[in-house]
Amino acid sequence: MISKIVGQLKSLDYDSDFFISEPYLIPYFNDKKLKIGFVDAMHEPYLTEADKVLENFLKLNNEGRIKDSQLVFNYYKETLHLGYTKSLDIEVTEQVWDFVHPSEIIIDWDENGDFYLCISCECEWEDEHGLYLVFKDGLKLTRANGHDGGFTD
Repeated sequence: MISKIVGQLKSLDYDSDFFISEPYLIPYFNDKKLKIGFVDAMHEPYLTEADKVLENFLKLNNEGRIKDSQLVFNYYKETLHLGYTKSLDIEVTEQVWDFVHPSEIIIDWDENGDFYLCISCECEWEDEHGLYLVFKDGLKLTRANGHDGGFTD
């Protein structure tokens, strides 16, 4: 299976529909290399649309990430308010990214055919649920929350 964006994909032994790329430079995270997962790569039109979503996302850069700081900071503040974490002494909203560690990207779709690029992250304020970033069509961060599998709030 080949993605027009990231090239050759490898299937996972335990899920024949799920394919993963080699680590790929992600401009949104200062060119950090992350693997990209494709959940239904064997099925058209999934792969074609997933490549479009990934192409959209790869146009976002560090400047875009800084603009997205408020959504991530809101999740941090929510967990702080609920008593799930101790204060990290963040002085400006953008500093929240200093405590976020992305691990993988997955391109998924829902029952309506809407596509979402999802990024799993560890974050220093929520060990159990981490941070789940969702980009509708790969264009814009629309959700920053714990890992619950949801695409929307």
